[in-house]
Amino acid sequence: MENSFIVSRVKAFKEKYPQFKSQQDYIVFTGMCIYYFYFTSGDTFDPDQTLRSIVDGANDGGIDAVLNDPSSEGNDLIIVQSKYYNVADVTQDKIVGELSKIADTVKRLDKYKIEGLKQDMVSAYRTAVSEMEDNGSKRIVFFTSDEVPNKKTKNSILKAVQGYFPDFDVELNFCDDIQAQIELSENGKTVVEYDELDLDEPDNALHYEDSIIVNISAKSLQDLQNRRRSSLLGMNLRYHIAGKNVDDAIAKTIKDDSANFWYKNNGILIVCDKYQCDGTKLKLTNFSIVNGGQTTYKIGQCDLPDEDFYLQCKVVKAKGATAEQSQDFVGKIAEATNSQKPIKTKDLKANRPEQWKLKSALADIGFYYMPKNGDKPSPAEKYPEPYNSAKLEKVGKVCLAGVLQMPGSARSNSQKMYDDQYYYSIFGTGAVPQVIVDLIKIDYFYDKYSKSKKVEAYTIETQQMIKNGRTFVMACLLYAVKLNAGCFTNDEINDLINDTDELKRTLRKMDGVSCVIANKLDNEKDVLEDIFGLIGDEVLGYCFDLATRVAINTGKSVAPSDYLKLDSNYYKDIISRFNTVYSTKKAFKDTIDKIILKAE
Repeated sequence: MENSFIVSRVKAFKEKYPQFKSQQDYIVFTGMCIYYFYFTSGDTFDPDQTLRSIVDGANDGGIDAVLNDPSSEGNDLIIVQSKYYNVADVTQDKIVGELSKIADTVKRLDKYKIEGLKQDMVSAYRTAVSEMEDNGSKRIVFFTSDEVPNKKTKNSILKAVQGYFPDFDVELNFCDDIQAQIELSENGKTVVEYDELDLDEPDNALHYEDSIIVNISAKSLQDLQNRRRSSLLGMNLRYHIAGKNVDDAIAKTIKDDSANFWYKNNGILIVCDKYQCDGTKLKLTNFSIVNGGQTTYKIGQCDLPDEDFYLQCKVVKAKGATAEQSQDFVGKIAEATNSQKPIKTKDLKANRPEQWKLKSALADIGFYYMPKNGDKPSPAEKYPEPYNSAKLEKVGKVCLAGVLQMPGSARSNSQKMYDDQYYYSIFGTGAVPQVIVDLIKIDYFYDKYSKSKKVEAYTIETQQMIKNGRTFVMACLLYAVKLNAGCFTNDEINDLINDTDELKRTLRKMDGVSCVIANKLDNEKDVLEDIFGLIGDEVLGYCFDLATRVAINTGKSVAPSDYLKLDSNYYKDIISRFNTVYSTKKAFKDTIDKIILKAE
């Protein structure tokens, strides 16, 4: 069934990204879905890279695209199956058949049984697996432009699919889901500006200061959820996290015992700028649900009984004499009420005062920082380059790697950035805005370099070290900056190689460091790429070669992606090697110094 909205957006996507102009519509549809579901919250969208991630074709094992979700906490692996139908109808059997093929292919890939499979699909899968962090997960995501006739049919398909694939996180996105995501992304709303809910009866509210507890109609919540979708759940605060046991329990209560739903469910929590109880109407301004995402999602999804039922709703009015105090209050409410729930840590931190202070400091030097999900550089023309802006997680990762000298953690366990012992060094008063801006630019150019033909000049092992070694190269560059700023000396570091705790404390010093890129060169990109290649070959490649020999002698094996997940390899191998090369090879040192040392 052709949907004019989707058809028009496919056409518009072709116009917006010339790389897709010559592609067939089903490829464009896949690229468009990837963009709107994973790259509209401030993450840099690379159309060329997206095309490389689309592996649709003969012998693809049912996998149409493979990528990492940049907005997930563990850089989750996303395996896409995409169906751009014009006349065919989607059925449960079709979806189960397609996903079964993918499940079998993934099992083969994980067992390294790749005979007969498309090589670029295998390569894309291997790369995405290596980019996953330790807490990442594998998700199968199905996109279709077709519509289901009604919500009951949709729910039936969802339930069947979940039953067939218990070992995978499976997401199904039909035409209406895709349309809603596009509209939400383009609106860029993180709160609902105004809407209403129905109450059980007038004047039935428990007051506490400027906040209240009321009973809201389930049917009115369903209507609201279907109108507002994800924006209602507060993109900046709380998400529906699929949890089979909880979701099933909520659905069962709705179906079998809705009269007692009020007793069996904790209800929802809304934060808002303003509210008004007008008879049986609850009128809300600038509001977001910060607790109760699963309840809201399931009520929105389920077939409700004919007779309405009610649930508790705590309405909290944000308080504080200033906007900063109000944001701090809302952040603490969200954190406290979700402390037992699978909430994204970055969303709890997004409202903290230090985040807004850092945003202001970065804005002063022409950089748009996005601590909140859904934020976009504004006005866009003021931030023309992809490295003129970045999200909270990106800033945290580059600083964890460079400033705190923890490149393995930045690659495999970036959630450490939220630990108090690291968080305030990255985002607090000790943050150096220009260092952050420079690291984001270096990160951008490294990403481009690692995918370029230039890397093919090295051995296969060194190529893999370069492709996976971004955080380690960044750490080496900051090490050189700190060394030249007098934070420590080569001898001090060498003496601490066997005292890891003291070594870490010393490496984190930032006294006298004001930037990474000290010189604005006309050939900046070329110089940076030379540096990436030199460190990749002379340091990372060299150290991995030694590690491989040691492993062979002990009857073990080591992979580049695994070697680069450990901070310990940086402390015991990389730093020592970098010190040696930087102090003894003039060409190596001179190339790095072109960027990090101010020209006289």
